[in-house]
This record gives sequence, structure tokens and C-alpha cells, in this order.
Amino acid sequence: MIKQNPDLEVDVLVVGSGNGGLTAALCAYEMGLKQVLVIEKTALYGGTSATSGGGIWIPCSDYSKAAGAQDSYEEALQYVQGTTPAGTVPLELQQMYLREGPRMLAFLHERTRVRYESLAHYPDYWSTLPGAKPGHRSLEPAPLLRTELGAEESRLRDTHHMMWMFDRIAMTQVDAQILMAQMPGWKQRARKLITNHYFDIPWMLTHRRSRRIACGAAGIARLRWSMLDRQMPLMLNTQMTELLSDASGRVIGAVIEQAGVKTVVRTRRGVVLAAGGFEHNQAMRDQYLPKPTNVAWSAAHGANTGDAIQAAVGLGAATHLMDGGWWCTTLKSPDDPVPRLAIMDKSYPGNIMVTKRGVRIANESQNYLTYQLALFGKQRDDDPQVPAWMVFDGRSRRSYFNGPLWPTAFRPEWMVPKSYYSSGFLTKADSIKELAVKAGIDPAGLERTVTAMNAYAKTGKDLEYARGDAEYDRYYADPRIQPNPCLAPIVESPFYAMRMEPGDFGTHGGVVIDVNSQVTRADGTKIAGLYALGNSAAPILPRYPGPGSTLGPAMTFAWQAAKHMSGQS
Repeated sequence: MIKQNPDLEVDVLVVGSGNGGLTAALCAYEMGLKQVLVIEKTALYGGTSATSGGGIWIPCSDYSKAAGAQDSYEEALQYVQGTTPAGTVPLELQQMYLREGPRMLAFLHERTRVRYESLAHYPDYWSTLPGAKPGHRSLEPAPLLRTELGAEESRLRDTHHMMWMFDRIAMTQVDAQILMAQMPGWKQRARKLITNHYFDIPWMLTHRRSRRIACGAAGIARLRWSMLDRQMPLMLNTQMTELLSDASGRVIGAVIEQAGVKTVVRTRRGVVLAAGGFEHNQAMRDQYLPKPTNVAWSAAHGANTGDAIQAAVGLGAATHLMDGGWWCTTLKSPDDPVPRLAIMDKSYPGNIMVTKRGVRIANESQNYLTYQLALFGKQRDDDPQVPAWMVFDGRSRRSYFNGPLWPTAFRPEWMVPKSYYSSGFLTKADSIKELAVKAGIDPAGLERTVTAMNAYAKTGKDLEYARGDAEYDRYYADPRIQPNPCLAPIVESPFYAMRMEPGDFGTHGGVVIDVNSQVTRADGTKIAGLYALGNSAAPILPRYPGPGSTLGPAMTFAWQAAKHMSGQS
């Protein structure tokens, strides 16, 4: 028999503890709604926001202006519209996002512990389109010490394991770009990070990972730190099981469950759904997403199973763009706890992605979402694009961090687990032909592809996919390689093939919302008292115009929901 607690009554109930949910809670509190409850269904708070790079794409922020960036709302809107397929997103949603995003960020900066740093050299992903900028539209959280959270630090979900040097030292996005490819200045940067960690002796002796945190965990930590200043509650291991509505259809609360005990939470102003997408619900993936699809390929938070979306649909909510995701090829070695995002890896010069036929799929250096859309576009039963293999040579192995393979100076061959090879994750050979045979790739096809790539590396021109022509292509390139920093010959034995899958870091289809984050029915009427944002809502930027195109809208629509619930919109 399930126990029942006495009812609770709050101003606002927030379901989910990612950037969007915590921003909604803080903004609502600051706008006068002091009784705000956040619930998280796992034992750690932060969700996929915490495991992510933590970036937010918000053009024209005060941070970028202070850094001297030249940008405008008009240019940003032109660019966003250029990246958005016609008819997929109402114009007013994108206009509101670009207007209100900087205001939201300024509000948090002024009133809370939230701090960001403008990324000067991280270009927009569609860098050839009108209105695109070479930097200062994406921001990453300012690092901080996890001990600022007190007892709450042990409940914070950590950033993805690929963003920790030696699985110990936190890296920012800027650190990762320089260190992973051993770019100029990498030794000095690595030395500083290592020294700072190991000189923090009391912490280092009792904790595996550094006291300093960065990326997604830092973004969540700053939001939670701000909540702690206000003594705002966050209930862990607590799941929403049902939305409650009255006779008029207005949402008046929800049923939540913790340790087998159910509680009715009644809300005076609203319920905010910020619980992520459905990437770890195989039935929903099979129903909506392009094939093939598998929960095992997703790098997103494992508890995102579409609960919030399904609850809203049960009350008549409309859904939109359910066939989409935040696509990114992933790789998973036998000793990886979760898949890695192959964002940098396939972009390095001398690394190519091929199918079973030994042919390339698309420009390996373009933004990851567009790359995978090309993969899905070519997928056929008689020409499978899955799995694919990243092929590279001894020079790349020596020079870059290819998945879990650190450069040979840090992880020589004798340190590579035998399971990498026996599982089929990694193949190694002394020739391209032998590599193809061992990996199950067509030898003639792979030899033709490598020969062509070697010719492109000499001329600097990729005649198939124009790799390296766009500014974004060159962000994860190697400026020491000329004439094209994205193209290097594949000639140095041994040769490697690493298995890749069409993964994601979240689905992006969700319930339809308006400019105030109110959930909308198919007939256009609003479900009063119900709000959604982040990956629980249909995307505002479905083609991912720049780094942070999920968290930026999530936080901005959280701000909009708070204003509407508090009567300030």
C-alpha cells in the first residue's frame, strides 16, 4: 500500500533541476513568489545541463559587450532565421528569445551568483550565413570551488567524464580546445591546472576530482548556490507521477512520489516542466526518431525518459518536432561509463569518418548536428551509415586525444586495454587494406577514400565536402597543419579505426509553448497553470546555430515563465 503525505501548497512547482528548472525557480523567487519547490527524480541534481559543456548561446549579452564584441539584435535574428527551416518555429518565439535572453542574464548577474565568460573565438556553427559571428555569442560558466555549496556539493552531478583531465582536473571549454589537440601553449596551461590541483593538498588527499569545477557542473552549481542563499528547497529522489487540473482545465498542482510515499502538491501560480526529453525511452525513440536509434548511443542524462512530455500530452498538450534531437556522433569504449560526444575527435586533421563501404559521409569538421543530419539523410537498408568508423593514423594517435586514446606520450600502446580491440571498438593495422579487412570495411573503398584525402591534404581543398572552407570547421583544427588546418595526410603506420554511432545529447521534440512558456493545446488554447521549457518543450533553435543553443533558450524561457506567473510579463 502506497503511503500518502499531507498535501503541500506552494506558489510554484518546478519539475527538473537543470539550468532551465533552477533558473525558473530563482527568477520566480526574485519576482516575489517565495514558495518555490524544485523536485529531481534522481539522487543528484543538475541533469544533462550538469553533464554538458555548460555553454549558453545568447547574442548581445552584457558579457560580450564588455569584451568589445560588435553585434546587434538584427544580425542575430537574420542569422537565426537563416538556420531555421521555414515554418518550423514561430517568428515571435525567436524574436522574444533574442530580446529577452540578454535581459535574463543581466537579471541573474545582478541578483545571484550566476557568472559567465564570453567565448571570444568560438564561432557560430553556420559561419557562412548572413549575420553569423566568429565569437562572443556563446558563453561558458565561470569556474568555482565546489565547496561553496557546503553539504550540497556531494549531491551535484558532475560534468561528463570526457571534460576532466586524467579524470581528476576540471577543464573549461577553452581548456579542452587547447589541451585536446595540444595546441600552442598547451603545456603551460596543463602545468597550471595540474599545479593548482595538486597544491590543494587537503582536498586532493581526500577527493579524486578537483575542488575547482567548470563547464555544466559549474553552471548548475552557481544556480544552486544562489538557491542556498535564499534557503530554497530542492527535493531529490522525487518524481512527478501525475499532473492535477480542475474542472476548467487549469493545472493546479501535481502528485509527487519520494521513497514510495505520495504527496499532492497544490500550486497557486503554476507547474514548470523542465525535466528534459525522451532520449532514454526506447519506445518513444522507436516511435518518433530516425532509424536506427538506440538509448545506448545517447550521452544525455540517463533519467530523461519523457515523463513530463507524456504528462502534458495527457492533458491535451500539442507536441512539435518530435522526430528531432541534438544529434552528435558518439563513441563508447568498454571502460567508458557513458558514451562520449565525438565533437572534437572527428574534426582533427587526418581523421575521417567512413561507412562499411569505406566512403565518407559528410564534412567531418562541420557542426555535429548538421553532420548527423547528413548521416540520417543517406541511411538506407542497402547502404547503411551505421555503424561508422573514424579512421586515423599514427601521427594523429601521437598528436591528439582521440576518444579515450590519449596521445601516445600519455597513453602508450601497452596501456590500451585489450578489450578495446576484442570488443570491436578499436581496430589497428599496419596498412589501410589490412585495417579495412580487420574492421569489416570494404578495402577498395577505404583505400580510394584515403588516397583522395591525401591528395586533398596536399592542395588544401576537399573536393567532396569542402572541409575547412568554413570558419567553424577550423575551430577544432590544427593551425600547424598547412595549407588547410582541417586536412592532413593519412600515411603514418599504424592505422586505426574507431567505431562510432549516431548518438545525441538529448531529444528536442516536446510540447508546444507560447512566448510566456505556457503549454498550448492543438487548438491553440493555453493550458493555464502549466509551463514547459528546455527539452520538455519544442525547440526554439532546432538547427543549433551555436554552442549553447539548448541551455540559452531553456534559461530564457524560464525567465519568461517566472515573469508570467508573477504577473510581470
